[in-house]
Amino acid sequence: MVGSTWKAAALAGLPLALGKTVKSPTPPMGWNSYNKYNCFPNEEIIKLNAKGLSDLGFRELGYEVVTVDCGWPDVNRDAEGRLQWNKELFPSGPEALGDYIHDLGLKFGLYSGAGYLQCGSDSIPASLGFEEIDARSFAEWKGDTLKYDNCYATSRTNMVDSTSAEAQSPNRFIKMAEALNQTDRDIEYYLCQWGIGTNVPDWAAPLGNTWRMSNDIFNAWRAIWRIVNQAVPHLQHTGPGAFADLDMLIIGLNALSVEEEHFHFGFWAMAKSPLMIGGVMDSAQIPVHSLEVMRNKEVIDINQDPLATAARLVARYTEEEWDVWAGELSGGRKVLGVANWKNETQTVNVDLRLAGVASATTRDVWAHADGAISGVETFELKAHELRLLVLSDIEAAEVPSPSGAYYSVENAVIEGGSARLVQCGAGECLPNGVKVGNIDKGANVTFSDVEAPVDGSAFVGIDFINYDYHHTIGDWESNTRNMTVAVNDEAPKRWAFPLAGGDWTETGRLTVELDGFVKGGANKVVFGGVTPNRWAPDLVGFEFLQ
Repeated sequence: MVGSTWKAAALAGLPLALGKTVKSPTPPMGWNSYNKYNCFPNEEIIKLNAKGLSDLGFRELGYEVVTVDCGWPDVNRDAEGRLQWNKELFPSGPEALGDYIHDLGLKFGLYSGAGYLQCGSDSIPASLGFEEIDARSFAEWKGDTLKYDNCYATSRTNMVDSTSAEAQSPNRFIKMAEALNQTDRDIEYYLCQWGIGTNVPDWAAPLGNTWRMSNDIFNAWRAIWRIVNQAVPHLQHTGPGAFADLDMLIIGLNALSVEEEHFHFGFWAMAKSPLMIGGVMDSAQIPVHSLEVMRNKEVIDINQDPLATAARLVARYTEEEWDVWAGELSGGRKVLGVANWKNETQTVNVDLRLAGVASATTRDVWAHADGAISGVETFELKAHELRLLVLSDIEAAEVPSPSGAYYSVENAVIEGGSARLVQCGAGECLPNGVKVGNIDKGANVTFSDVEAPVDGSAFVGIDFINYDYHHTIGDWESNTRNMTVAVNDEAPKRWAFPLAGGDWTETGRLTVELDGFVKGGANKVVFGGVTPNRWAPDLVGFEFLQ
């Protein structure tokens, strides 16, 4: 096997040999059968879509993996224990199907799972206990990639177990990696562990080429918001050969508006997620505009940039419903994403210092238009628009950085509700090893004598802890916790805090802009809960950023 050895493997306690599975330097791109066909693929479907990738010009753009997802095997293994393809669904067999895909210049993507049975079935076998023999089969079939799922991890009757230690453990995924490394074929390993448990990227990033960091996407706009908020800490671990997988694209499935499809594709691109098409690669069955969205080479180039650095959330305006995201690109360039989550058009003012920019030449990758920005730039955004700009010729600005004292919760007054001060262990709840938890509606965490550097509005970095992820599909959970902030007895404003890190002791930071300060040391800042019976994020502290 050929590949890179990751220093992170040692940090995660994994054998260094597991770094040898093949890792692509940029996010994988291709097509997967699941979003359109669920667990009911067949040979005709796979060939139609493989040919579509070629005929519609997607192969030349980098879409090269054709994955047969769940549902391909027969319910019985053979006498030697080997997986068998369902001959009614795939009469030509895997070797012929692989040859067909390879002859189109594409990669043959396979699927199995680290449980007793495959997802979506109560009888189709997965690979738990058969790792070595299945890995040999994958290699014999000339598979190029393996998506490895997590259903039936603990029994043959419970398809989705997201809470048990065994379901959350890396051990079953490590075992398949070891088996793949014993074969004579290079296979990219795509983990589909769902991001359950704690500190998942610490072991998943060195082990797999990609790792799924959430439950399945579903066909609705709100699924984008849910995944984005869960992705925030995972994106810190992205780099060449290790990509947080935000799940397959729902473009072309009549799930989103045209603008939302732009948003979806653009965000996945700047997050350096794999770009796996879920629609039908047949011009008679997919809208033309959806094809054009996924063929936008300028957006693809952001995703495939050789730095392989994911954009980060640099500021959030929750009540106004917009975010600012930014990331590094090769050649000293940057990507800037201004995200309008609102259901209507709005005008926003972005302080470019948040991205470390004083001025820059811009390329709007959707409008295919050049321009320039500087200082505090005004953008008029359509409903659910992600304005996606590539910045070059950048005049750098100093990113707002800590100014003055740090206000730790140990020096605050905690009143009302269930809020309480929690002492954390060594290296936890940084920077001071303490947090306030159980902040509910009616609880207040009050800081007095706060020294503000300016009158009016100021950027503030709020340090928080939130690991309240929801392993759900289709509901309204958002993977955020809400907290209010009030300055000098003005009306409190609500802020939606994404996941912070890998567990309930890892601190994250959300940069917000608060108004109502009076320059000097006579300010009061009050944090509080929002909704009865729903916790706010745990609070660690805050500081001004100038």
